[in-house]
Amino acid sequence: MGGPRNVSAGWVRSPRFWVSAVTVLLVAMIVAAAWPTLVDAARSLPLVNPGVMALLVPVQLASFALTGEALFSYLRARGELHGLRPLTAMRMSLEFNFANHMLPSGGAAGITYTSWKLASLGVPAAKGTLAQLARFAVTFLSFCILLLAAAAWLLASGTGTAAVLWSAAGVGALALGATIGGALLLQRRRALHRFAGVVVKVANWGANIVGRPAGVQTESVVRFFDGLHVELREILRDPRALRTPFTLSFLVHACDAGLFWIALAAFGLHADPALVFVAYGLATVTSMVVTTPNGVGVYEVVMIGMLVSGGLPDSLVVAAVTLARAILLLGTIMFGWAFYQHSVARSGRRGP
Repeated sequence: MGGPRNVSAGWVRSPRFWVSAVTVLLVAMIVAAAWPTLVDAARSLPLVNPGVMALLVPVQLASFALTGEALFSYLRARGELHGLRPLTAMRMSLEFNFANHMLPSGGAAGITYTSWKLASLGVPAAKGTLAQLARFAVTFLSFCILLLAAAAWLLASGTGTAAVLWSAAGVGALALGATIGGALLLQRRRALHRFAGVVVKVANWGANIVGRPAGVQTESVVRFFDGLHVELREILRDPRALRTPFTLSFLVHACDAGLFWIALAAFGLHADPALVFVAYGLATVTSMVVTTPNGVGVYEVVMIGMLVSGGLPDSLVVAAVTLARAILLLGTIMFGWAFYQHSVARSGRRGP
């Protein structure tokens, strides 16, 4: 009689059990929050061209693969992951995308999870984290370049409204400022050490709130940030490792914005790609600021508002965006959930 009870108690105390349970709860909350969007999307199905809308699936998969390859190509250039097989890279990309978009922490949980996963493949934590930050940096830089090109086209063609052009300027400035600010912080060791102290205080305060002992040590966090600092200095001395990720980031943006151009085309709307890109950019940046999973609710409102302000009919835009977001949300869950759960289940069999 004691054996089964002990097994049950061990199962409940297992971190894997709680990680899986919390993730299931989060996914359920995401679906519940997006349920009105799913219902509206279902109502718009009679208006859609299914052949055109079906293109969302391969383009979304291409976006996942390119995003992962931007990260992996950087790590290979830095001497890591040379034995990673293409199918394994694709699976990990889907897994990382799930963590980045579905865990509600403005991307922080996704970065932490990805660093843990890379550590299980022998990539040091500091190098894995900086690889993601480097990918974000080149992604923001290419985003600013494309946003500038889109705004210039809208201005030259006379089709850009004041709302669209000012939004493009604001989003571009925010993305560029975040990239430059992050790079400057990582170059200043004293500022990093002060930031490490803040991280330790916040982490230990959170541990006290949930009734756990404060176990985060300042020395370990300082060593981690020192590793980031050293990695950045090596990159700045030889930035060739960023060439491929920078090139791939343009393709990632083209795929991600192209998803909504396809959705609009499925409803017979042939929107200006520049307008779609500005709307995609503003919605993406806004969803990064809020902490709702995948930006549910906020993303749709911002994108619809921007497309309508650009002159597109509101009824068809609402139908196209809501249906596209519903399909992409389901695709993110289906393509990433199984691989995420597989990694969590195996976490106890081998050390991360």
